[in-house]
Amino acid sequence: MLANAYLIRKRITEPTLKAGEEKDQEFHIPEGVLDTIPLGIVIANKSGAIVFRNNTADAIVDSWTDGVVGRKVLECLQKSIRGISSAEQVRTSDSPPKIIEVITETLEIEKQITGATSILTDVTELVRTESMRRDFIANVSHELKTPIGAVSLLAETLSQEDDPDTTLRLAKRLEAEAQRLGRIVDDILDLSRIEGQAIEAPDVVELNEVVNEAVDRLFTFASRKKVEIKTKLNANTVEGDRLQLISLVHNIIENAVKYSEENSQVEVTLDFSKDSSTVCLNVIDSGIGIPEIEIERVFERFYRVDRARSRQSGGTGLGLSIVRNIATRHGGSVKIDSVEGEGTTVTVDLPVIIPIGVKEFKQ
Repeated sequence: MLANAYLIRKRITEPTLKAGEEKDQEFHIPEGVLDTIPLGIVIANKSGAIVFRNNTADAIVDSWTDGVVGRKVLECLQKSIRGISSAEQVRTSDSPPKIIEVITETLEIEKQITGATSILTDVTELVRTESMRRDFIANVSHELKTPIGAVSLLAETLSQEDDPDTTLRLAKRLEAEAQRLGRIVDDILDLSRIEGQAIEAPDVVELNEVVNEAVDRLFTFASRKKVEIKTKLNANTVEGDRLQLISLVHNIIENAVKYSEENSQVEVTLDFSKDSSTVCLNVIDSGIGIPEIEIERVFERFYRVDRARSRQSGGTGLGLSIVRNIATRHGGSVKIDSVEGEGTTVTVDLPVIIPIGVKEFKQ
């Protein structure tokens, strides 16, 4: 293959050749070697005609004749032949669209342009992750700014107050804002830990005990809201991380209690699927419910359906994001069925044995 010979010929033009060796000596790479590289490689001669492209390039490019990516690669190669290297990104017309990075360099031998090469990389996931990171930082900054500002203002007011009753009231508000700030930080740390932690050596976890422990932790909170938590537990063990599963169950039940009216009930059930391969956790409340158009968004970080009520009850907007991350890391899934004004059912399906691919997953 002409391109393969060319690549090696360029490498041996370094001053490591022995005296008398031909600088344009050619060595052929075995056919198919460049197809093993997970990057698209396209090589053009000095006329701009493509003389080689590997299988990855063919898989990435939508069409070499009239595709968005194909046209961009040809355009970049032509520019590179004129000595203009480039690094550009192009968005495909697929649904959902992909983002392809095209890096093009001039190929030279003895300072003479002999061709050009383009390296193609699918950076869709990288761009998405970076966008999520920026959004997360912006949201964290916004969420922390409010309680920090409140703490600062309350502390300043408190330092200038002499009336005991007013001082006590301000101190309680200051404590509440400090606790809210602590909850936000704790949830951020939990989410960060869960997202970066693979379940490499899962334990056998007694889910009945996990549910009972979460209910015990929430007893005081539920009693204060006059909400009764009832359990019906007919399933037991799964593979997983016990602490993460406690966090999952705790967050779901806490949300159910938080958005329930006084003198109501929250029901928690555990059942095996028909083939006993999956455990189904249901948390059912008769609270305010979620508008249908909002249901998918409640899993987004910091998203709240009712911001005023969430702030009043101390919510951080991270609970369900934590729940979905934990369920996913256990090879499971979470879904929500809700009717506004009638109540919500959160269902988590967890495999009894974590699939091998999930065990090996790393962030």
